[in-house]
Amino acid sequence: MEPQVRMADQQRSSAPAFWVALKKNRVAYAFVLPALIVVGIVIIYPLLEVVITSFQRYNLLEVLTKGSSYIGMSNYVEILKDPEFWHSLWITTIFTAACVSLTIGAGLAIALLLNLEFPGYKVLSVAILLPWVMPRVASSILWKWIYDDQFGILNYLLSLLGFEDMSTFAWLAHSSSALWAVIIVVVWQSFPFIAVTLLAALQSISIEIYEAAKIDGASPWQRLRFITLPLLRNILGVLTVISTIWDFKAFDQMWVMTEGGPAGGTMILGIHTWMNAFAYLRMGRASALAVIMLLLVSAVTLIYLKLFNRGEE
Repeated sequence: MEPQVRMADQQRSSAPAFWVALKKNRVAYAFVLPALIVVGIVIIYPLLEVVITSFQRYNLLEVLTKGSSYIGMSNYVEILKDPEFWHSLWITTIFTAACVSLTIGAGLAIALLLNLEFPGYKVLSVAILLPWVMPRVASSILWKWIYDDQFGILNYLLSLLGFEDMSTFAWLAHSSSALWAVIIVVVWQSFPFIAVTLLAALQSISIEIYEAAKIDGASPWQRLRFITLPLLRNILGVLTVISTIWDFKAFDQMWVMTEGGPAGGTMILGIHTWMNAFAYLRMGRASALAVIMLLLVSAVTLIYLKLFNRGEE
């Protein structure tokens, strides 16, 4: 009985403590309240609406006449039975894995290069930001022209280098090349953020650590492996999670350049969801797809964080 009595006493004491703290810091909470209201309106309310709609048969052609109706888990069951969903999930997995690994790798390489402070590195530091600041739709249109089989500069350069067979190759018209063509665009536009963030982290590492390792005879590779990478581990973990979220929910570059084609070769989940919502007008099913995407991203993030925390123990 004593543990139960003690637990009841703690519950009774915690409630007054909450109100005491609220009363004591009421001015601070008053300043925070408007921000909480905005978060509730902009994030929480739309998210709840999406979840509620995912359990309804909500067709835009029928909603004005028949309205929506509760159908339970039917949308989720239909999605899990749909081969197109599993195909788009597979394409999204390949797309995300390639984009994240190449973006982190390119960003780390550029950050290490800029950290050397060679002549002209400041100009290069500004130049690499240009892809990042460009609007994604505008850059996608630019790259679509670069990949053009008739007037694209890529095929022209390849022909000058002796690859005559590639002079009229349609990069975005073949499922084998279209996905990787878009991946290159996404990496090109994403790596500057990674590079700048890692460069700031590199410059925060004390130079004395490197000097001590150099005196002990450590090679540049050993200094990178045993000093730089371990000290960048935390920020690399955060950037990996951010990149995974960005790339998993990608839409605009893929839509502008391929619209999910050819033959579904670039049909990622973002486009598959958009097609259900605005091409087929199945808002209930599209909402269920959005919820599934949220759950998948959350699961991947939690797994990574668990592995990351285990590595620190």
